[in-house]
This record gives sequence, C-alpha cells and structure tokens, in this order.
Amino acid sequence: MKNSLLLASVCLMASCSWVELEEDARQVTLAAPQDITQCKQISHVTASVMDGMGPFTRSEGKMSEELATMARNEAAQLGGDTVVPSSSIVDGRQHFTVYRCQ
Repeated sequence: MKNSLLLASVCLMASCSWVELEEDARQVTLAAPQDITQCKQISHVTASVMDGMGPFTRSEGKMSEELATMARNEAAQLGGDTVVPSSSIVDGRQHFTVYRCQ
C-alpha cells in the first residue's frame, strides 16, 4: 500500500507543472538563434527544475516547458522580450540568453 501511494505521488508530481508564467512574462517569446538577428543581448539566465525523484525521471518535454517558463519570467524582470536557449538540459538545468528585440 505504501509503495503504491509513493508511486502514485511521484507519477502525479512528474505530470504536473509547478511553474506558472507571470503576467509580465506573457509578452516574452521563446525564440531560436536565427530569429534574433535584430535584437540586443541584455543578459543570461539559468533555470533549473527537478529532473526526477529517486529512480523516476521527468520527461524532457515537461522539463523543457518549465525551464522556458522560468526563463521568460526572469527575462520580463530584466526588461527583455525574447529568450533563446543557449545550452541543452543537463540535470534539470538550462542556460538562456535574454534579448530585447522590439
């Protein structure tokens, strides 16, 4: 019974998103490097999330979504309007470059 509850809790946590997009960050876009040719670089941010719990790992897609949301939230606070991933996800951590394009 205990193991079943633990497994259910971990599965539920792995499927939920714990990161919410802040109101100011709704205007910040996630872009690719080729999309920012007319933009000014203003900062770098690093976002991190849990990549798993014990033997359970989280999906790359869910982590990518949460990391991008965190980067967009940070970019809005820094006055940026665009973020571009500048690394791949390693151990639940990813680097982004913040730009002002408009």
